[in-house]
Amino acid sequence: MKDTIIFASALGISEPWFVNKVEFTPEIDGEVLHIYIEHKTGYQYRYDGDFCSIYDHIPRTWRHLNFFQHVCYLHAKVPRVRTKNGSTLQIDVPWADAGSSFTLLFEAYSMLLIKSGMSLTAAGEYMNIDGRILGRIIKRHVANALAEQPLEAVQELGMDETSYQKGHDYITVLTDKKSKKVVGLGHGKGEEAVKEALIEMEVRGADRDDVETISLDFSPSFIAACNNYFPQAAKVFDRFHLDKLLSTAVDQVRREDQKHNVELKKTRYLWLKNFSNLSEKKKKIVETLQQTCPRIGKAYRLKEQFKEIFQEIEKDKALELLEAWITLAITSEIEPIINFTSTLQKHWQGIITYFDGRVSNAFAEQVNLKIQEIKRVAKGYRNLDNFYTMIYFHLGGLQLPLP
Repeated sequence: MKDTIIFASALGISEPWFVNKVEFTPEIDGEVLHIYIEHKTGYQYRYDGDFCSIYDHIPRTWRHLNFFQHVCYLHAKVPRVRTKNGSTLQIDVPWADAGSSFTLLFEAYSMLLIKSGMSLTAAGEYMNIDGRILGRIIKRHVANALAEQPLEAVQELGMDETSYQKGHDYITVLTDKKSKKVVGLGHGKGEEAVKEALIEMEVRGADRDDVETISLDFSPSFIAACNNYFPQAAKVFDRFHLDKLLSTAVDQVRREDQKHNVELKKTRYLWLKNFSNLSEKKKKIVETLQQTCPRIGKAYRLKEQFKEIFQEIEKDKALELLEAWITLAITSEIEPIINFTSTLQKHWQGIITYFDGRVSNAFAEQVNLKIQEIKRVAKGYRNLDNFYTMIYFHLGGLQLPLP
């Protein structure tokens, strides 16, 4: 079999294209493989329903995946055709996107490396190109996917913020909890940031009126945004944010008590963990400290009881237990715990809505962690648009041309 036929088969080249010539040229780093592609003489290309004759050719070169150890380039004279209305149009070739200097396979494999966790710099070194070029390849594919892949109706929305840079610079992230993907991004963590993210979501075809529930934290700006932009949606305050607030209250009790009880020093993480997750040795330490330091002991028991309430399946029973817990907490005379009950009462409707569908912001929190990992791998982003691109690339649920 001729080498041109072998390479045509490997590249997936078909009529009217064929491999005309294959040659190696010596370079400093070794021989470079050049594959020259041509088209059949007299072939007419269809455009807008009409067959068009070739007007002239434009010489083009594309970087392809290495063949074994050899860097590989494809070369072709790409036809331009004269359309029915008299304009001149360069035809698309099947092995590369219009305007790209890389083949589809090269781009797909490069994106697969990034998807697997490599940084742009590391993937660029592996592919022997500048990592910034890979960034532009990803940006083009993400932009095309965002434009061409409309969102389905978003019914369960997650709303959270995550840090963008040091110095309290944040972005707001909207997630579709059913389809498990990011649907909107906005700069900041205020009401305007939610509006910006919402516009991104609606530009892609989703409608804010379809949102039935929104899980969020106790941010006043987020609450105001929900009231203004999603008046029909039920607000659900995530149980994990409640747990975090209560843990903060328990830790405040520990810090107050350790001023008079030196044995409480260096015990912070004992009180923050669930009792069931402690080792037997640490359980005994906690039990001893609960007796010698009754105030932190009572706060810790209330924390453990609070978590058990959210395991209750029946809503009425859960609400009964929650109301009883609030009474116990108020009568505990422990100020940080009493302040926590004030938060519960202030946002009561959004908290009890949790028990209707067990809606939580857990997925949004997972997205938050993944976004921070994206930032860590890249060692930060100075350009916000590039950061958005990588978030959508990894977490946008986009159908990208990966191998």
